[in-house]
Amino acid sequence: MKQAFTALILLAASSSAVADLKVTNKMIVGRQEFGSTVFVKQGKVRSETSFMLGSSAVVIQDCSNHRMIQLNERARTYLTTNLGVNQEATSSDSGQSGTVTLDINQEDTGERKQFFGQTARHIKGIITSEGGSAACRSNFQVATDGWYIDIPATQGCAPAELEMLRNRMLRDGCDDSIGIKVSGVERLGYPVLLDTVIKEKQGDLTLHQETTDLLSASLDSGLFEVPAGYRRVQSYHDLVGLGTGGTSEGGALSPSTNTKKRTIRIGVTQVASRVSSSLSTDGMQQELVDDINFLGGQAVLVPADPHDREAALEQAKQQGCEYVVFTIINEFKTASVGQRLGSVLGRGSLGGVGGSGQGRVELNAEVKVFAPENATPVFEGDVNFRQNDADATARGLMHTEARNVMLEVRKLQGSR
Repeated sequence: MKQAFTALILLAASSSAVADLKVTNKMIVGRQEFGSTVFVKQGKVRSETSFMLGSSAVVIQDCSNHRMIQLNERARTYLTTNLGVNQEATSSDSGQSGTVTLDINQEDTGERKQFFGQTARHIKGIITSEGGSAACRSNFQVATDGWYIDIPATQGCAPAELEMLRNRMLRDGCDDSIGIKVSGVERLGYPVLLDTVIKEKQGDLTLHQETTDLLSASLDSGLFEVPAGYRRVQSYHDLVGLGTGGTSEGGALSPSTNTKKRTIRIGVTQVASRVSSSLSTDGMQQELVDDINFLGGQAVLVPADPHDREAALEQAKQQGCEYVVFTIINEFKTASVGQRLGSVLGRGSLGGVGGSGQGRVELNAEVKVFAPENATPVFEGDVNFRQNDADATARGLMHTEARNVMLEVRKLQGSR
């Protein structure tokens, strides 16, 4: 979900002037910070968001043709979504089982401030989602607090809030229709400073966007087209490599004709360690939860002692989990003898092994996944990751584990 919200919040509020535009943004989602660049040219908007380990999310909105293109540059695949415009919910639509209603209210506070030589308006908003079929119902509320400048709106672009919800539905395999009701300010402009809080049953997610540069530029039109050699897929899960079809080259999962996927509930225990006390696992459990959620699962924190497997499995069962993940760090290497690491994931000193490139950090973890009612793992294996930066190594290990777990879980679901 994080990737979808990050990319779409950026692109959907984007706009164009006579000249091409290049906008540089800093994004913070939860505890993670990303860089993002938005390009605008002749009614097309390209949003690039850089994540850890050199990965990125690329979303292109073709406003005149009312379509959105999402690229997976690693797998060389793309997903095209036709965008409805000016959809408006009626009173009879609200609450229908096959319709999700998005209620958008944006209010101008009257406050003004200067950004990039332009006057920005302070606008606060509340977005709520209601209705939908049983498989698609996931009511949530989004609160926004932003400063917006007047850049002429891209003609034909679909509303930001509509695309946020649409991408959530794609991720969850939901195909309900969308109705929207708008009140207050309709044309916001471009958000140069925006704070967003997404409230759901699973907890709150905070997003911060801050524009650091806005320039006129001469852009290549090829930036806004699907690159040659890319393969089209039919669902969001296929785009990120989690479809339930057969395995293709490189271990990615090929597209499935059954694009309707249900969310799988996965319990995540605290990350344990067999290595030196110089390595703290603080934050790894939450990182793994975030990564599994990002890949389309529904991860749940299991607070029980991970060494008490029976208690952890019982807790996960009570929380409705279909699977439970146990992780033990069993190897920790650094390039120099005597180097020590504090808490990783931004919670302590990196002991001189940070991003300077002077050190080499390697982590290996044993991963076992159980069904709550079974004491024998449904699958198990090792995950290894190496990087110069201790923080990046820990994040990379959890990211790799999350992908491996989701691939195996999807295979298990497909064999049932």
